[in-house]
Parts: sequence; C-alpha cells; structure tokens
Amino acid sequence: MNRGRALAVAAAAGLAAAAVPAQAALIETVTVSNGLGYAFGLDGSLPGRNPGGTREQIFTGQRAPTQSDLGVDLVGEAGSGSFFFLHNDYCVGGCSIASSTVITFSVTNNGPNAVDLRFDSLITPGHLAIVDGAPARGGFEFSVTQRTRGQQDNVLYSAYGNASDEELRVGDDKFNSDPFLGQTFTDFGYGRVLDWSTTPLNLELGTLAAGATTEVEYNASYFVTAFGECGDINSCSGLQVVFGDPRRNGSVASFARGLASDEAVTLINRDYDAVEVPYAFNLSGSPFPKLPPAQGPVTYDGGYDPLKLGAVPEPGTWLSLIVGMGLVGMMLRRVRAAGAPIGQS
Repeated sequence: MNRGRALAVAAAAGLAAAAVPAQAALIETVTVSNGLGYAFGLDGSLPGRNPGGTREQIFTGQRAPTQSDLGVDLVGEAGSGSFFFLHNDYCVGGCSIASSTVITFSVTNNGPNAVDLRFDSLITPGHLAIVDGAPARGGFEFSVTQRTRGQQDNVLYSAYGNASDEELRVGDDKFNSDPFLGQTFTDFGYGRVLDWSTTPLNLELGTLAAGATTEVEYNASYFVTAFGECGDINSCSGLQVVFGDPRRNGSVASFARGLASDEAVTLINRDYDAVEVPYAFNLSGSPFPKLPPAQGPVTYDGGYDPLKLGAVPEPGTWLSLIVGMGLVGMMLRRVRAAGAPIGQS
C-alpha cells in the first residue's frame, strides 16, 4: 500500500467512527459524471467538454504550428463511503484543456423520525503552477451544493483558483478568502507555484424529515490554456492545475539544492496519483472526524521529461494503469463481498 492509500484508510476510519447509527435508517447512493476536452492551438480558446470515463490518462504533443505538450490525468469514481479523485491538467506551448467531475451524494431518511445531518468529507491537496514567458491562464471552480425537493438550492461551500501572468491565487468571495489549509506561494523567478494541503469539509445539512431525500452535489471544473510560440519543448512556458495527490515531493530546500547543482526546479510534472477521499452523513453535533496526517502541499523538483511529440503513453505507463485498476477492482470485490464500506482515500 503506498503512502497516499495508507493515509486514505486512516481518514476513512475516522469518518466511519462518527457515522449515523443504523437505526436512523438512512439510505445513501452516489453517482459520478466526468467531462473532458483538449485541443492544440494558439488562440487561447477552451475546448468543449465531452463525457469522460472514470479514469482517463492522455499525454500527447504536436509539432505544428509550434512544439506543444499536454497532459490530462483524470480519475473520478465513487462507492459507498469514499470516492477516488484526481485532476491533473497541464499545457506547455500552445494548447488547452477543460475537465470536470460532478459527484452527487443522495441520502433518504427511511426512519420514523427526523434527523439533523452533517456531510463530512475532505478537499484534496492541490497545485497551481505557471512557467513565465508567454500568455497563459488557468484555474478551477469548486462548489458543494445541497438540493432538497421543494427547497431552494443551498451553496454550502465554494472556492476558485486563478493562474495567469498577472496573478496566482485561490479564494472565495462568499465564504473564506483563504479556503484551503497550508497555502504556500513560491516565486522561483522563472515561474510561480501555489500549493495547499488536505482541507476538512464539514457541512451542516439541517433537518431531514422522515421520508425525505436530500442531495449533496460536489462539483469541480478545471481549465488550462497556454498560447506561446515554442521552439524547444524543454524550455517552453506552460501552466498546470492539479487536485488529488497528497505527496510532498519537493520543497524550497530541494530548490536550493537544485541551484547548487545547476539543476532547475521543475514546476510542471505529470507524476501524480489519484487519492481516495472519504465521505459520510453524520449526526449534527457529533465529533468532527480527524484529518489524516498532514498531506501536501504538492511541489516537485524532478526533471520535466515530455514524451516524444505525438506519442501515446509508453508501455510501462499502460502496464502500471492496468495493474493498478486490477488491484482496485479486486479490493472493491472483496469489500463488497464482506458487506463493508469502501476504504477511504
């Protein structure tokens, strides 16, 4: 089990401990809808999003009209008690990407009495990065909305991020100017990064009457577009937006070491993993679940190694994906056979 998955299991255990008792007779369902689109070009326009699979990985490039490289790593799938999540979108040169995941959690109170509920989950670590030198823009919009029949939609949480030559920031005008824990901004001179850590999501849902149903929609959308002339893909400007990976794989200290060895720190990297995020409908007033050990911020100092332009993922990449998906499937089958909730990420 890798570090991310180990932390996930710990987080899941914390959420399950506070779960609503069985006598409350709550019935939960969860559905996921993913979207993805990408294109090459220098006009900065964004592509439309087409329905995406639960796991998408695309690394590709082109030589005309300019050398460019783009990468998409998307995981959005859910089960009882947890969901797997990753969005890693980057453009180097002239390209653009739009991706999204919408997860809808539904809970019905089949018990004889009304209950006061809270939705508990996590926001994954994240990473905004821009390599200066050409126009580029990107960002994300994230919201959690409650929908109950006969009532007005209620936005429980929202946040946004903007990345461009003019700014690199996250915020939320309605709720919190600093929506994430552990925000770290670093200016490397030739590029800037903004990282943040795992952040708790504890949202009061109010009273759910006997026989009533309420939904919690977790909506995350991302975009990046870079439109710079790029003669050498290894020294071109670009931009990246990531949510999902808990690893802390770089630091200012490693940046100093890079300077000492004349090795530049890389702000854009394709090596991210999906994490499993716990969720639970708990009774209002119950103890908040514990956060897993500190995860993030996410920074990297490995060398940027673009695939040969026009190439598909290498055989080793596909092998690791197939093996990983097989292990996840085996885990899900065992858990379902035992009648237990899926482990958390």
